[in-house]
Order: sequence, then structure tokens, then C-alpha cells
Amino acid sequence: MKKKCVSRQPEVGARALTQDVERNRTDASEAKTSEAKAPLRGLSCPISREIGDRDSAQARSSRGTRRTLCCRFSGLAKGEISKRNSTGAKGFTLAEVLLTLAIIGVVAALTIPAVITKVTKDQYVVGLKKAYNTLKAVEREAVQEHGPMENWDWTGTLTETFNTYFRPHFDILKDCGADTDDGCFVGANEWKAINGTVRTHNYNDSSRYRIITSDGIAFVFYKDSTITVPERMGIFNVDVNGKKGPNILGRDIFAFTIYPTKGIKPEGMLSNTDENSLISTDTVNNDCNTECTGNSCGWYCAVKVLSEGAMNY
Repeated sequence: MKKKCVSRQPEVGARALTQDVERNRTDASEAKTSEAKAPLRGLSCPISREIGDRDSAQARSSRGTRRTLCCRFSGLAKGEISKRNSTGAKGFTLAEVLLTLAIIGVVAALTIPAVITKVTKDQYVVGLKKAYNTLKAVEREAVQEHGPMENWDWTGTLTETFNTYFRPHFDILKDCGADTDDGCFVGANEWKAINGTVRTHNYNDSSRYRIITSDGIAFVFYKDSTITVPERMGIFNVDVNGKKGPNILGRDIFAFTIYPTKGIKPEGMLSNTDENSLISTDTVNNDCNTECTGNSCGWYCAVKVLSEGAMNY
């Protein structure tokens, strides 16, 4: 912004003061006329100011001092600014806003479920790893206390075996024991296979000992020396989030087999020669195939999930 002129001159007498005021009025009138005719060329604003006119007597005094500031602005006149505001910059119309929201909604509907599913599966994988580590720690501590598992006394009752070898090494939050208490595990017809088949097996009876550990994982111990798998003495079923859903084999429910000569192993098979990948063929689960896919039973998924670190099915 450039100041055009700054002038100061003394004026003597009321007549000179009156003439100057009239001249300023004329200049202002001409400036307004110029703005109306050509608002885009800028805005002229002569300003008169009386310096030292403390009162009317001084205004009439010959010693009054006047300073006139003549300023010229580069920019837009008020009329042009109003015109630009009303017809210049554009905003979003209601239709455009609604269309944008609709697109965002469609994208969210397509992506959010997949993200949630991925996060949920990752949580199940973490839970399974914790359950497996717990079982191996219990096995390790029990072996240190009682010697190799193959030398344990497996002839006792379910409760005797569990209380002697396993229970002391769990960090137990809730103990449902070996009775009909259903506070630790889902009941018959309340859990499913991955393929949607309802599981009718009841784990809340005297044939299984059930606990929930401090991290919320449910463990079910089953012992039966008559199972046809060689050297297999029992099973640990785990629900990685307790009774909380979805209660599906291969998602939050998994199986581990107890082999006295090989320890506790996750159910499943990666290869026929892999001793760390064992599979059972007991009659309790003869309705399950030996694969771990989205269309399978899910009983044999523990090995696949632990080895891959993910649920790729």
C-alpha cells in the first residue's frame, strides 16, 4: 500500500480554515463519484484531521494546525467485494455432500468387516499361542516334579490325575471341577464346527475337569486310556476366550493331545513324517476330516495356526 502524499502547512484565520473544509468536501464528493463509476480501479479516501484542535476556540484560532493525509488504496471497492462474495467463490452443494457421504459409506461397508475379521482372528491366534505356552509350561513343571510323563500313574481317576500332575501348575481363576457345572465351558449344542455343524458333545459332565485361568482361557482335561491312538492318554481342549463367542472349533476352541512319550501336542498334521504334528482318529471325532479349512470340522487346526502364526482359512 503506497502513501501518495503527506502535507502539512499552517493556515491563518477562520476564512482559510473554512475554504479548506469546503475544498475537502468537494474532494470527497469527487472521490465518491469516481468510486461509483469505476469501482474496480480502487478506492480514494482523502482524510482531513485537525491536530491540536482541543476545543472550538482553538479551531477558530489562527494558530490551528491542519494536516491532510491523502491515501490511495490498491484493492477493491466495497461494492465489488460484496459482488465477489455473492457470485465469486463456490461451496459444496447439498447433492455433492450427500454423494460424498454415500461413497464413504459404501467403502466403509466393504472394508470395515474385513478389517474387523482380521483383527478378531489375530486375537484368536494370540490366545491360542498363550494357551499352548501355558500347557507346555505346566508340562515342563510337572515333569520336573514327577519325572517323565511315561512314568506317571495314569490309572487314577480323572480328578486324581489332574490334581496330582496338572492342577498345581495352572494359575486358576475359576475351578468348575468334574461335575455338571457349566460355568467354565459351553454346553452341548452351544458350539459349532467351522463349517457350521452344531457340536452335540457335552463337556460339562463328570468325564472332564474344567478350569478357567487368570488370563480368561478355559481348559478342559479329558483322560481315557482306552482311546485307540497309541500311547495317547488324554486331551486338553481350550477355549481361548472362555465362554465368550463365537465358540467355534478352529476359531476360539482348539484341541491338544497328551502323549506320555512325546508330551502335549497340538492336534493336526503338517506331514506324515513330522513327529511334532500328530493326528488322532478316535471315535469321538470321527465326523471330522483331517484338514483345516473353512469347510472342515476345525478339530485339527491347532497345528496349522501355530505353525503359520495366522488363521489362513
